[in-house]
Amino acid sequence: MAETFPLLAAQPIYDNKNRFYAVELLYRSALNLTTETVGDTAATSEVVFNLCAGITTQTEQYDATAFINVSSEFLVSQSFLPIEPDKVVIELVERIKPTRAVVNAVARWYEKGFRFALDDFEFDPAWEPLLKYASYIKVDVSTLTLAQAKAFKQKLSGFKGKWLAERVEDEATKQAYEALGFELFQGYYFAKPTVVYGTRLEPSSLQLAKILSLCFEKEPDLTELSQVISEDPKLSVSLLKIVNSPLYPTASPITRVKDVIMRLGIEKLRRWIALIGSVTASSPEASRMVLVRAQMCYELAKRQNSPDIDPDQCYFVGLLSGIDIMLGVDKACFFEKLPLSEQTKMAVDDCAGPMGHCLRIALKLEQLVQMKQQLHKVDIRLLTSYRTVSAKVQELFNTI
Repeated sequence: MAETFPLLAAQPIYDNKNRFYAVELLYRSALNLTTETVGDTAATSEVVFNLCAGITTQTEQYDATAFINVSSEFLVSQSFLPIEPDKVVIELVERIKPTRAVVNAVARWYEKGFRFALDDFEFDPAWEPLLKYASYIKVDVSTLTLAQAKAFKQKLSGFKGKWLAERVEDEATKQAYEALGFELFQGYYFAKPTVVYGTRLEPSSLQLAKILSLCFEKEPDLTELSQVISEDPKLSVSLLKIVNSPLYPTASPITRVKDVIMRLGIEKLRRWIALIGSVTASSPEASRMVLVRAQMCYELAKRQNSPDIDPDQCYFVGLLSGIDIMLGVDKACFFEKLPLSEQTKMAVDDCAGPMGHCLRIALKLEQLVQMKQQLHKVDIRLLTSYRTVSAKVQELFNTI
């Protein structure tokens, strides 16, 4: 597996019975840069990207509600947050100025189902318009006296959300704030932030994974697929070039991704995306080997002519079996990012089931051809099929 580095840090949040409740995700840099150094917007984007694109075995924090600090620029820009609303709480920190633009942006995020926490806002009256969107108020106990905290809580007695005491460093502080009605607690008394290490997929690789996953669904949503492909300029341009080439004669030039899909059909589209994506993400030699393997799995499944095995899904299994070669990541961790069926996982991991049987044969053929050993013992039909597939894949490489 590729070398790991800090993706982010995670600090747990507990309820008043010391039960794990949520986790705050914090910015961490492999270069030891601080949030102040890189800027709030860059830090926000980095945490969100690493949360969604990081490949790590430390996955427990992803299953919990995640508190994430964001910048005002991130809010106002309406940047895409690729996390389900019920899995995240957006923290509005004191550095954010509650301008009309920010309040309007929060309202739009709120309508989408996102929850908010007001963090270290020092109970400035300017923040009052945001109270109706808040599910949590966080109080830094190191900056207030107990009397001040009590006064602020009484002032906001109408607040319906939960109160969270942060930077709690001993049992006495926890008990004192619990007596004030605080329900959630965070701080060194409970746990220090834990750095989460892992490898990170580059955006192009993550996009490839997403597109392939959509492509190989049993009934692909063509509208969604078109949109996701359009978000990848290189892939879009490559597909447009291919569909307007002599390979696919058309009466008039095709200029829209949706029309590309209709012209190629889903099966050919899958093959071209796998080819273009793999070449972009890895060396030609590695991608060629994996694509031959995938196509061989397809041919083997087709030969069986059985309703129990889908040749296209078998092609996908062949692709996934080489994802570590193509992208340089651990397969087990990578698969956590894809909604794979148990049959697919078993086929890739253990060569189990009908699809796994095809993969096992393809891998054996690949090994024998590469080593040029015992080829005389191989079924001539299988060997001929493998060589034909190799030639076809090379033709596709020559095309692009």
